[in-house]
Amino acid sequence: MVTCSLLIKFIYTHLVAIVPGIKKVGEKMYELDLRGYVCPYPQMYTSQALTKLPRGSVLKVIIDNPSSIENMKSVAQKAGAKSVSVNSRGGEWDITIEI
Repeated sequence: MVTCSLLIKFIYTHLVAIVPGIKKVGEKMYELDLRGYVCPYPQMYTSQALTKLPRGSVLKVIIDNPSSIENMKSVAQKAGAKSVSVNSRGGEWDITIEI
């Protein structure tokens, strides 16, 4: 049985994907809109985004796939995030990650 983390690793290392852009929305404030993406893409794209941002930045990830929430927290913690918060708003979630 293939786990989600193995699938992420395979996709990350073997497939070419178009990575959604990180949008700068303020001083050290960034946004990554991942609405419409399902596992493992939100985790993979968030992990890539976190490696590109400088320490002290805040990344807000917008998702509409509830099964990705816990995995996103794990990705943020593995990247050394100082804090992770989740806010729900009508079928979408804002995951705010401070690195």
